[in-house]
Amino acid sequence: MQSSLWTDKFFPSSFEEFIGNTEIVDFVKKWSSAWNSGEKQKPLLFHGHSGAGKTCLAILTAQLNGWDLFELNASDFRTKDIIEKVAGSASQFSSFSGKRRLVLIDEVDGIQGRSDSGGGAALVKIMKEARQPIILTANDLYPQGSLRNTFAALRASSETLQFKKINYLSIAKRLRELLGTGQIVYDEDAVKELAKDSGGDFRAALLDTQSLAVSKSISIDSVASLGFREREEDIFKTMGKIFRAKTFKEAREARFKSDLDAGMLSKWFEENIPIEFSEQEDIARAFDMLSRADRFEGRIFRKQYYGLRRYSSELSTTGVSLSRSREYAGWSRYQFPGILRKLSSNMSKRHFKQAIAKKIGKKTHSSSRTVISEDLVFFKMLFKDKEKAVQLAAAFSLDEKEVAFLMGSKPETKKVQKTVEQARQLIADQIAAKRKPLAAVEESSLTDFEKQSIEIVKEDAESKNGEKDENIGSEEQKNQTTLF
Repeated sequence: MQSSLWTDKFFPSSFEEFIGNTEIVDFVKKWSSAWNSGEKQKPLLFHGHSGAGKTCLAILTAQLNGWDLFELNASDFRTKDIIEKVAGSASQFSSFSGKRRLVLIDEVDGIQGRSDSGGGAALVKIMKEARQPIILTANDLYPQGSLRNTFAALRASSETLQFKKINYLSIAKRLRELLGTGQIVYDEDAVKELAKDSGGDFRAALLDTQSLAVSKSISIDSVASLGFREREEDIFKTMGKIFRAKTFKEAREARFKSDLDAGMLSKWFEENIPIEFSEQEDIARAFDMLSRADRFEGRIFRKQYYGLRRYSSELSTTGVSLSRSREYAGWSRYQFPGILRKLSSNMSKRHFKQAIAKKIGKKTHSSSRTVISEDLVFFKMLFKDKEKAVQLAAAFSLDEKEVAFLMGSKPETKKVQKTVEQARQLIADQIAAKRKPLAAVEESSLTDFEKQSIEIVKEDAESKNGEKDENIGSEEQKNQTTLF
C-alpha cells in the first residue's frame, strides 16, 4: 500500500467523499451546473486553513463535470506579460477537444514582492473578462503590505468562500474507512488521536496515517512517537487566544503554535495592550510584565546566557495575558506594531545612510555604525561651507544624491551640481599633480567616481580645444578673404 502517496491514491471520486465544508460543496455544485447551462458565473476565491481541501475541491469539480483542467501556481507566474499570455488565453477559449476549461490559479497570494510587475492588476482584468470558469486559492484573504490593494480588487471580482478546519471526528471516520480497505489493524483511540493532532488538516492526517501503516498496525504508542503537529496560526488569532486565555497552559500552547518568536510577539503585545485592556491597572500590570521581560533580554545580551530566554518569553506573552483582573468581552481590532511599520518605511533611507557611512568610514577608519551615530551630524554641518563641501565630496567620492543628502537639498539643485562638478575637477587635478600622464595612472587604483571625473574633465578639455581650433580656422579664413 506504500507504492504511492495516499493523498493521490485516495483522492475523492465524488462530492460525497469530500469531507468537511459541506456548504461550500453545495455552492460549487450549483456554480458548476450554471456554467454547464451556459450561464457565466463569477470566479471563485477559496481561502482558509491549509489542508482543508481548497485545491482538492477545485480539481474534483473539473473531473466530475468533464472539464479540462488548466492549473498554475501564482508564485511561478508573477509578471503581467506571463499572466496575460498564459492564464489570459486559457480563460477565454475552450480546450482543443471543445470541452469547457477550468482555470485553477493556486496560491494566489504568491503574486507579491519586487518581482510582481503588474501581475495582480492583470489577474483582476482576466477574472472580469473570463469566458471560462476560474477558481483561485489563497491561505489569507486579507494580506498586508503590497498585496492589500490587489486582494481588495480580487475580492470584489469573485465569490469568496472560506474553508474552515475539518472536524476531527469527520477526519477520524474517513481514516477508519481507508484503513479498512488495506487490512491494517488499528486502535480506535489511536485513529482519533491522529485526527486531533492534525489540527483540522486532513492532508496531514492522511500522510501521518500512511507513515504509520507501514507496520500494518497503528497504536496509541506509535501515534505518540510522531509528536504533536503544531500549526502556524494567523497572528491575529494567536493574539486573541493569548490575550483571552484563562489558564497558564492555554496561553502557553497558543504561543507555541505561533510561527513568530517571543521577541516579535512582544512587539505585537506592546502595540495592542491598550486596545485589549480598558482598565488602567490591567494596562499598567501588563506593561510591567513587558518591562521585566525586557530586563531579562538585557541580561541575555550582556552575559550571552540564553537559558534566561524561557523567563523573558513567558513574561512577555503569558505574563501579559494573565495580568488582567477580569475577562474582556467583545472584538478587538489589533494593530500592526508601529515600530515595525516605521522601520519598514524607512528601510531605503537606512540603506542609503549605510552606503554613505561606508564611504566615509573607509577613509576615516571608522565603522558604519559609528559614522551614522556620531559623525554624520558633523559632516552635515561641514557641508554648509562651500569649500569644505567640495573637498569632502572629492575625498569620499560622493555622487549627487549623497552630496544632496549631506547638504540637506535635492540632487538637481544648482548648488549640489556645482559642488559635484568642482569635486570632480579637484579629483582630476590631484591625479594630474602626480606629474604622470592620465593614461599612466593605473585604473585599478582609481574609484569609479574618480574614473568618471577624469572622463568628464577630458571631455571638457577636448570640447574647449575643439572650439579653439574652430576659432583659429575661422580667423585664418577671414584673413585670407581680406587678402583677396
